[in-house]
Amino acid sequence: MRHWIQEVRNFIYSYHFSTGLRTTISVVVPSVVFSLMGDLPMGIIVSLGALAVALSDVPGTALHKRNGILTAIGFVFFTALGTSLILPYPLLMMGWIVACCFANGMLLVYGNRGGNIGIACMLVMVSILGEEPIPPAQALLHSGMIAAGGIWYGFLALILWQIRPYLSVQQMLAECITETAKYLQVRAGFYEKNADLEDTFKAVLAQQVIVSEKQEFVRELLLKRRSAQQGSTSINKSMVLIFLDIVDLQEQIMASQTDYTALHDSFDNDNILDKFHSLILKFAHELQLIGEAVAAGQRTLPKANLRYEIEKVKRAVDEIRQTLPTVKERSRLIVLNNILHNLQDMAQRMYNLHRLTRLERVKDDSIDPRLELASFTTRNRYDIEPLQTNFTFKSHIFRHAIRLSLAALTGYVLGQALHLSRVYWILLTTIVILKPGFGISKERSYQRLVGTVTGALFAAGVLYLTSNDTVIFVIMLFCILGGYSFMTQQYTVSVFFVTPFIVFLLHFLHPAHLQYVWLRVIDTFIGGGIAFLANMLLWPSWEHNYMPGHMIKMVKDNSEYFKQVMHLFTEQEFVMNDYKLARKETNVSAANLMSAFQRMLSEPKSKQLHASQVYHFVVLNHSLMSHTAALANYGLLHGVHYPRPEYKLITANLLEYFACIEKMLAEPGCKPDVPASVTEAFATLDTLLEDLYLRRQEETNLGKGNTPVRDEMLETKQVRDQLHAILSLLKDMKKTMETYQSL
Repeated sequence: MRHWIQEVRNFIYSYHFSTGLRTTISVVVPSVVFSLMGDLPMGIIVSLGALAVALSDVPGTALHKRNGILTAIGFVFFTALGTSLILPYPLLMMGWIVACCFANGMLLVYGNRGGNIGIACMLVMVSILGEEPIPPAQALLHSGMIAAGGIWYGFLALILWQIRPYLSVQQMLAECITETAKYLQVRAGFYEKNADLEDTFKAVLAQQVIVSEKQEFVRELLLKRRSAQQGSTSINKSMVLIFLDIVDLQEQIMASQTDYTALHDSFDNDNILDKFHSLILKFAHELQLIGEAVAAGQRTLPKANLRYEIEKVKRAVDEIRQTLPTVKERSRLIVLNNILHNLQDMAQRMYNLHRLTRLERVKDDSIDPRLELASFTTRNRYDIEPLQTNFTFKSHIFRHAIRLSLAALTGYVLGQALHLSRVYWILLTTIVILKPGFGISKERSYQRLVGTVTGALFAAGVLYLTSNDTVIFVIMLFCILGGYSFMTQQYTVSVFFVTPFIVFLLHFLHPAHLQYVWLRVIDTFIGGGIAFLANMLLWPSWEHNYMPGHMIKMVKDNSEYFKQVMHLFTEQEFVMNDYKLARKETNVSAANLMSAFQRMLSEPKSKQLHASQVYHFVVLNHSLMSHTAALANYGLLHGVHYPRPEYKLITANLLEYFACIEKMLAEPGCKPDVPASVTEAFATLDTLLEDLYLRRQEETNLGKGNTPVRDEMLETKQVRDQLHAILSLLKDMKKTMETYQSL
């Protein structure tokens, strides 16, 4: 029960709910006001304008938010006016639908903001298609009222932004923290007894995509705001510090990657892994509490004594150590000690995050001056060049715009031929479902059909049970709020709420019987069918065509990340900003690659080319990132006190392997030379380690504790093992690419 209450509380504090509430207020108020004035239809026209501009509004800096709203109002007005004037002429309307859908589909070149403006304009167009033709003067009036609705929403949104300027970024930061907590919780599954390691790894990869996406949202919103000099307050500074800590924390979580099969083989009989599993879950719970506190704008205090919990596990590891007589036998405990050291560092970061939840009181903390925050954001271009660049059939956005135009035209012609009274619902379904990629469109089709059918059944049940307009209106308000709150999070749930909202609205405008319910379902199936066929037949965009590009980017970014980290171990200049920028690019590339692979798996089997090889490539790259993160974590937190010349030789060799794999991907059929062997360098490190083991054994026999010999032994083994693991992964990746090319 408590868990359910907490979930509801988290949702109420979420970005999705606050956006849904703002949109609901902006949509409902005009209709209520005009209804009280005796002109509900005009109120709905104003509400349509507010809804359209609300859909186009995405988080951003004050300048981008204001310009986006103004642009949306202008585009929506001209779309409404053009559609209203051409509505009496079916042949002209066919051309207008094609032109309007193509132009708005091409707005995707400007990212989410541009794409949402395009969706808003098409929503207005198809809504007007459901009405009767009106004279030009009235068309101008209605278009002006739609623009007035957009202005009303813009005024409301900007006023609320002035009152709570940090609300959206605070909520998105909280979501980022919560998803990172889930990521840590999923990784805890590696330590469960009898765990299915392959399934756990798949869950980790899927969750990492979500975490990376959330980080990118926060990065663009929070760091852009600060670089635009809109975030110089202590609240903004504390949120930047929290975000930087969360990104570092994720790297620390990845740094615990090890050979889990070997780990279970070594320690399953000692019951020590269960203790690690419970300990990591406590860390995840603490992180969850921090996310909830940030969302609510409240201070939080640690609930668990993480240091004490770590000490308990340490004592259990020490008990195992007492059963191992020699230093060499005890060396297998190094992996457990490394995980514990990593958790100790994470515990300190957790306590710091708890302290930073006092958003308005952070005074003495400072952001690392070595970081150029502006370099971590992407600069969006809103000039003509992105349109010119994508105005070619090679562009998947260009093909999507054509596909969208022809599908919408088909829906309109079919509606006219069948004399359907509400053709707009067919077009709306087609436009909403159609996406540039087949996988996304297929998923949207299923979600919309399920949501529509279940929502229609709910609406039918309400209308059957009551005819009280007050009750129906109150239920409709909840449906509006639910529809807009879940729109970007749970699309099926959103459609479930939107369907009865439309049915109840039609009930008030045109009181009739339950035919509206079943008409919505039929129209949804027609629109969904058109969208599915368009995606299958009209120049579909299959993910396997874009997979090599994602793979090349992944290898290139992983190589740069590794190169920056190895500066710590090869006595080269280490630049913190370059290292963190390389880490960010690697995480983004990994998320893009995994997302593309997931979309490919939702496509027809015949289009899932080389799926097993691509998945193996994804797994290998994730492991590479984890081992590189382990090196970075060690070098940054503990320092490199015993650099070895062999590290430079091995680093150069591994970078050659990266270049070799990149060339194989960029030039199919190419067989680059195999990088020279570095067996001698590893043999030198192995000989050194054997000597250190012997010297440490002598010290242990004499009862000596921590000594320089012990420190050198631990550091050399840590670096040697990580480098050897990376070499093995790169060799495996090269073999995978050879298989990939031969198919």
